[in-house]
Amino acid sequence: MTSLHAVFAYVCGQQHCWAPGGLPLPFCHRCTGLYAGGFIAAVACGWLRPAPGPRLLWLHGLLLLQMVPFGYHWLAQDAAWSTIAGQLFACGLVYYLALAPLVRLGLWRPASPARVSVYAATVLVGLVAVQVAARADDARAGTVLAWAGAAMLPVYAVLVLANLWLLAVAPWARRGPAVE
Repeated sequence: MTSLHAVFAYVCGQQHCWAPGGLPLPFCHRCTGLYAGGFIAAVACGWLRPAPGPRLLWLHGLLLLQMVPFGYHWLAQDAAWSTIAGQLFACGLVYYLALAPLVRLGLWRPASPARVSVYAATVLVGLVAVQVAARADDARAGTVLAWAGAAMLPVYAVLVLANLWLLAVAPWARRGPAVE
């Protein structure tokens, strides 16, 4: 766990951390939502891949925007709300970061009401699961949250790099043959 604390020291101030079973997590309350909650969002998005439609795009955009009042501390928040705000932001972030690569690869599935409902239920269950695990009296819950968060770091990196690659390659890939 010490190695995870060292890794997350680069991206998190590591103050105000959950300590399930007395084991402090390697990231703060908000980052618990951002990384452990992001892991759940990535699993839900990767598994169900609901195609972007106007409602899903707006909803995920609002999930990103809700971080403004919470991130700038315009609204009073305790540890639970800070974690939930991080999780909601992570859900919007994962969806938007996955958008271009999955569209480009043709991997989105139709956004049927059943698929969107399962996706939403998975994210909501994840909100509760992270809260329960963070407050658990068992250090194993902390280990699971820490490693889920650690697994999310490379996922975020791959999604960001995929988007950067598409930004760099997409303009060149759309050009047709040279006209002489």
